[in-house]
Amino acid sequence: MMKTTAATLLAALLSLGATGVHALGSDYSYDTFKTPDSVSWVQLCGTWGKDHQGTYRVVHADQYAQSFLYVQWMTRDANGGLHAEHTAAIAELDNDHSEIALTDITCRATPRGIVVTAKAASGHDDKLRRVTIEVGPAAGQYRYRAQRTR
Repeated sequence: MMKTTAATLLAALLSLGATGVHALGSDYSYDTFKTPDSVSWVQLCGTWGKDHQGTYRVVHADQYAQSFLYVQWMTRDANGGLHAEHTAAIAELDNDHSEIALTDITCRATPRGIVVTAKAASGHDDKLRRVTIEVGPAAGQYRYRAQRTR
């Protein structure tokens, strides 16, 4: 009986010890924050909203030998974590027939939103040289311009 009580007490103490250790915090592995392997560039750039409380995020991915570009209107929750309020796919790039590859991507803030620029190469012709995407201020609003050589 004494042996059983001692074993029960030891088990209870060990479980309390494990709870105390667990209460100190959890380890988060890379998989918690993992992004798809095709994502090659992510940039926070500029602010949006009446009080500039939101942030734009630009996400570039490479797949099928072409670029895919997304702009997100991000906000922070009470704990400071970023969450996408809206995501816009750039239709001129984000389909499997555009065959446009972007390099040297930059983003700059403007009074009305952001401007994303990049060098571009097209699988359809060799005349495309640069793209400019003006984003904002409304969620989902953007203007795509392709600059070609003559």
